[in-house]
Amino acid sequence: MSDPVLDRRTFLARAGVLGLALSAPPGLLSAAQANPAGDAIEALVRWLRPELQKLAAETHDALAAFCIPGDDSFSRRQHLMRDEPGGVAAGCGAFLMDTIDGYLALPDAVWVPPILQGTRALGNVPAPLPPELRQMGLAEAQRLDRALKIVIENDETIPAAIVVALLLNVTATILTPAVLWRSGGIAPFAKLSYREKAAVFRDFESRAPKIVILARQSGALGSHVVEALDGLIRYLTMAMLALPSDGMYSEQSTYDRAAKAVRSRPIGWDQAGYLPGQTVPPDGHPEFLGYYQDRREVEA
Repeated sequence: MSDPVLDRRTFLARAGVLGLALSAPPGLLSAAQANPAGDAIEALVRWLRPELQKLAAETHDALAAFCIPGDDSFSRRQHLMRDEPGGVAAGCGAFLMDTIDGYLALPDAVWVPPILQGTRALGNVPAPLPPELRQMGLAEAQRLDRALKIVIENDETIPAAIVVALLLNVTATILTPAVLWRSGGIAPFAKLSYREKAAVFRDFESRAPKIVILARQSGALGSHVVEALDGLIRYLTMAMLALPSDGMYSEQSTYDRAAKAVRSRPIGWDQAGYLPGQTVPPDGHPEFLGYYQDRREVEA
């Protein structure tokens, strides 16, 4: 039988969270180990919450570069670039995170259990870790995992974009185990080549995603959780691929919410040749303004 603490360290490495811990303030993890309740674990949670946001941002920027490559470092890392700004420059990663967090119609109770429990079950799938990640002690990894659980399951607003980032990163390490040994960033998904990122989504769209197969084989989860994980992957895949393009060719990156106006021309407008030289979009066709034929009511 596998060691549950060892499982936690492998899972944290797959999710990219273990890499975050390498930059933790000295003594933070050991203090949480010595005092697993009270101020010590609370301090670890306070440190981890913004670090997870950074991990999620890196993951979603890498996804934006996959959907719309540009001249940025994420596109360079995936070995597919263009000689013009792309999804990263247009802020599509942040747009994707905001949309996932604020607008996808999934209750909080639906987000967390299938993805978090499903990806955790993959800790018992062997994964050779590079030396810098093996430096993290098993007891320290256990405390870090507990802090992750607190952040994910007890936040006032479920950080859905963080949970999606965990799903992308864990799947990246399942399909390309060598990514754990690559340098450049923390998020495993961000270190994949373009073809390897495509393999992640090809797997998500298959009849049996690898992460679902492994979660089922682990025997650690009920069948209802595994089926919920499978359904969530299928629901999320289309959104993850479509939303960056929506962000690229809309005015989201330059829209001033307070002034209710576009500050400058979005990158996507220039690339698509939309409204050359303008920043004010048309108000629509005349027949869509006001009431049709000045009618105020209709008969049933």
